[in-house]
Amino acid sequence: MTRIRPSSELLRYLSHRLLAGLIDLGAMAGLQFGVVASANALFPPTHLGHHFSTEGLLLFAIFSPLAWFIYAVLPLARSGSTLGKEIMGIRVVNQYGQNPSMLQAFMRESAGRWLNAMVLYLGLLFIFWDKDQQTLHDMVADTFVVWKNQEHFPRANRL
Repeated sequence: MTRIRPSSELLRYLSHRLLAGLIDLGAMAGLQFGVVASANALFPPTHLGHHFSTEGLLLFAIFSPLAWFIYAVLPLARSGSTLGKEIMGIRVVNQYGQNPSMLQAFMRESAGRWLNAMVLYLGLLFIFWDKDQQTLHDMVADTFVVWKNQEHFPRANRL
């Protein structure tokens, strides 16, 4: 994929990626709220002033990562998109234009995201100078974000 030009197209691409991320963030927050509410309903706190019971915390510790995996990793590996990406008309592909493997999806959504957080999300700025417009979490997993109907893919012709 060559760098998207002109600047109005770059702005469109960036805004779609940003909005997709915000939609996914909202969906994940809703899922996490559901996990917390379920944990509190099943195991109400027993001491005044405590927000969670021990059982509720254990339930949260188990189901919170599971909810993330089901929402973020599985759909990325199966279709290349999450709810936010689907709505915004973008998807994640590997260097051959195919959906990322399960390992790539996991690396992108876990190690890549953690690395981004550790550098105060400055890894998101890579999109401005990387020729393939990859962010740090894309680079970690060797994935690319493209338009849903795009036919030419980043490195397919260079391999």
